[in-house]
Amino acid sequence: MPITNYTDGDKDTFRAQMLDGVRRNKAANPNYTIIDIGGRHNPWADELVDVYVDVFPFETDKKLYVGDVNSEDIWRQLEADGPFDFAIVSHVFEDIRDPITGLNWLPRVAKAGFLGLPVKHREFVHWRSNYWFGQSHHNWIFGVKNDDNGEPILITVPKWHCVSYFNPNIPDLPPIDDEDADLGPRTLEWFDPTKAGHDLELGVIWEGTLPFWTPSYMMMVADQIETLRTVFSDGV
Repeated sequence: MPITNYTDGDKDTFRAQMLDGVRRNKAANPNYTIIDIGGRHNPWADELVDVYVDVFPFETDKKLYVGDVNSEDIWRQLEADGPFDFAIVSHVFEDIRDPITGLNWLPRVAKAGFLGLPVKHREFVHWRSNYWFGQSHHNWIFGVKNDDNGEPILITVPKWHCVSYFNPNIPDLPPIDDEDADLGPRTLEWFDPTKAGHDLELGVIWEGTLPFWTPSYMMMVADQIETLRTVFSDGV
């Protein structure tokens, strides 16, 4: 099973369990190599990391690759020097323009890894501001659900402007034209504000391959709203 473990629970607990496993693997194999992609902003696994990747240079006693993970150039370099045994990517893919490139390349540069991502519920609450949902710099929403074969798959959805459609603080207004006339209820049945805390995290551990799904970029607003309403309706 390519996604071997996942949770939308307490981030510190799940990270500690993950690091315990990595620590055992590293103790058993002195050549076991851990790469942290985007770890400059919060190097919480530094005790175990051998290699860092970041768009900005920074001081570290570990090997450092400097490159933009939106571009395939850095991934080609990592593939040529790999494969690494374990990759940590913590709160990176929700921020960048193109996480799809990284999701495609990760299994080519590492044998296994950990993804730390904001829980989907966080992007539908006024977390730090009354002006926008979630964190203003987040561009993507993530979840995990079972595919048609019953295997877990990562769901990767752009954080479209239409998330504001589900804002309960905006009054219901009459539709302006036909495009707005039949968008359905302004509620998300799966949304749970108690799961939107900053101390919660979608943690995903994968091995071998990293299956994911993302919708078409060409969706009209009505289809975007329907996707947000339904695609995360189960799973985490």
